[in-house]
Amino acid sequence: MDNLKLKISTKILDLVEGLPRFRKGTISSLQDIRERQKKWSSKELERRNSPKESNIELSQITLVLTFEHEDFDNVIKGLKQYFPKNENIQTFVTSLKESIDKLHASSWHNLGYIAREQGVYLPYVAVDESLPLDVKNVSLSFHRILPSVACIIFEFQLNDSVSKALSEIQNQVYLGPVEFKKFWPLSSLHRGYTVGTGTDCAIKSINNKKDSVRTGIEAWVKKGFSWKPQTMDAVSYIDVYKISGNPIEPDERRNWLLEYSGWLNEYGIDANGFDTLEGEDFLVSGPRSNNHKYMVSDVVAKFDSKNESEFGDFLEYKVRAIAVSSTIFSVIEKYRNKVEILRGHGFKNLYKRKKLTQRNQYNIQELKRTIVIISRFEHEIKQSGRWIARSISEVGELIDLFRKETVDLGKNTIDNANYQLKQVKESAAIIDSGLTNYLSVQSIYVMYKLQKWMFILSIVVTIATIIGVLSGWNNLKLLVSGWINA
Repeated sequence: MDNLKLKISTKILDLVEGLPRFRKGTISSLQDIRERQKKWSSKELERRNSPKESNIELSQITLVLTFEHEDFDNVIKGLKQYFPKNENIQTFVTSLKESIDKLHASSWHNLGYIAREQGVYLPYVAVDESLPLDVKNVSLSFHRILPSVACIIFEFQLNDSVSKALSEIQNQVYLGPVEFKKFWPLSSLHRGYTVGTGTDCAIKSINNKKDSVRTGIEAWVKKGFSWKPQTMDAVSYIDVYKISGNPIEPDERRNWLLEYSGWLNEYGIDANGFDTLEGEDFLVSGPRSNNHKYMVSDVVAKFDSKNESEFGDFLEYKVRAIAVSSTIFSVIEKYRNKVEILRGHGFKNLYKRKKLTQRNQYNIQELKRTIVIISRFEHEIKQSGRWIARSISEVGELIDLFRKETVDLGKNTIDNANYQLKQVKESAAIIDSGLTNYLSVQSIYVMYKLQKWMFILSIVVTIATIIGVLSGWNNLKLLVSGWINA
């Protein structure tokens, strides 16, 4: 309803803007509102402007698909379907089958490259003209992080058209939203309304564009590998930007980041964020909550630097290290959401004091199963924590821009994962214990009622037996008397 009111309010202001300028009256007041909108937007545009001779390019979208032990056969089927005759994939599949149930297992495999057309000279290149139009090529790698958790990392290299579209969106003037409280009477329309700043309009528009690219990417993955829909639910993203025209020296660059934070923020690069980390010539921003208005993602921004090497900047390895951290938290988030749902259903049953039905008992079974899987995940994190931390630490030394202190992303990931797993497991255990005890009490009550009816039934049977015996005795007496008289 609120969205409809906003649309109607916007249409009214658009209409009066196209009319000749009125000097007084309701229409004049509405035209004044539109002029104030424009003045505010012009000032806001100055704050949002990009610096001269600087450019930002969304060069890559990294899709991270998470798989657990029970999904590994699904991984194999999908890869064999897309790469039916690829020797590298066959070797990988054989290796995964041999180690699928190992108690200690970790590995990293480059699965290959997929290009839209011939001409990409890399090993194990497959040509696929059905790649999304926004994508030039994609590389695939498999990381067995834990014995029961792995991820496939798709690194989609994007065409320049995506960055151009984002730049055009960012450079637009966005009017702050105006919403009238009442539409009748029309003469008092301008006397009651709310005004928004419109500061997030560009953010929404940019993310909507990125979401359209991601939607095309996901559709291609689903079609090509035929993975189950629930597989695509366990997905996370890393957006990789390349920024040019920035100061080279670290201190100057930090001041530059603060000065143009409004511009960068609209792309998802939060220079003032509590969890923003600075590496060697790159920046990492964590995903921001948006109430499900658009997909969230980690963001990596690569700067111009004086340390360019002929061997490259190894950014892809740093992005993959961040993907490992993202995978761990993706699994935790999956089971946190599941526990929240099961926990909510469980407490509702306790509040209502109703008998537990077959469906309720299924929820209890699912809760117990979830606790077992969380315990498995927690155990493996503790067993392999050091190795995972070293793997994530390939991202290099990071500095928290807000706290001005060095951060070990690998250690922080393991510590945070252990803490979150403990919280989720304890929350699940509380409702599991409560429901189990409630079910036990209910079972005792049912047994008591059953025993009560069995006691009553035994009395009825006893009486029937006595009657039957007496009836039989009388019949026997008559029979004997008949024999004697005969």
